[in-house]
Amino acid sequence: MALPKSIRPEYSTSIPSTGKKIKYQPFSVKEEKVLVLAAESQDLDEIANAITNVLESCVTSPADFKVEDLAIFDIEYLFLRTRAKSAGEELSVRISDPSDGNYSVEHTIQIDKIAVQKTKGHSDLIDINDEVKVKMKYPGIQFFTEGLKIDGYEESLKTVSKCINQIVIGEEVYNQTDMTVEEVEEWVEGLTTEQFSRILEFFRTMPKLKHTIKKKNPNTGNDFVVELEGLADFF
Repeated sequence: MALPKSIRPEYSTSIPSTGKKIKYQPFSVKEEKVLVLAAESQDLDEIANAITNVLESCVTSPADFKVEDLAIFDIEYLFLRTRAKSAGEELSVRISDPSDGNYSVEHTIQIDKIAVQKTKGHSDLIDINDEVKVKMKYPGIQFFTEGLKIDGYEESLKTVSKCINQIVIGEEVYNQTDMTVEEVEEWVEGLTTEQFSRILEFFRTMPKLKHTIKKKNPNTGNDFVVELEGLADFF
């Protein structure tokens, strides 16, 4: 007689960017092994693939759940919540005093204290002028490996072009799915520097998974602050 499959407990939470409810299960031992091996490889592509596969396996509802549809901070949040139900509500990280390279210490974080922080006034709809608006989409899992590059001209141009969801000109709506990458990049290059800066502000103010740690260095007697940001700091 075949053994029945193990029944894992089920939990619910909301996706930060949309507020939509999902249901999820803790990692299985097999899935935990996949994550450990990916982490040990230190290969960002392998880590991203492991996170994608494990989350799609653990999220049980809605049925059409896809990691590729989520913002990077949604993915980070869901991963930590799933990890908490799998391996415990505490996470141990090693932090260093930025002003003293000789001092580092293990610090324990309660995972439920790690939150997606939002900037007041942030919006994904950007006014270019009275007639033109741009609807943005948040960077997804691909940016876990690529990184969010918005400093150099060429890099920021490509980042912006990948994240434009719609261009609204008067009553006409142009969806990214109906345009080529080259068309979007050419349109973005036609913006003024000031208009382009407005779009870049979307990335600078978008929600982020962040946690601030305040500690005292016993060697110097000085307090120091460390900010953990993004999944790489918690993985």
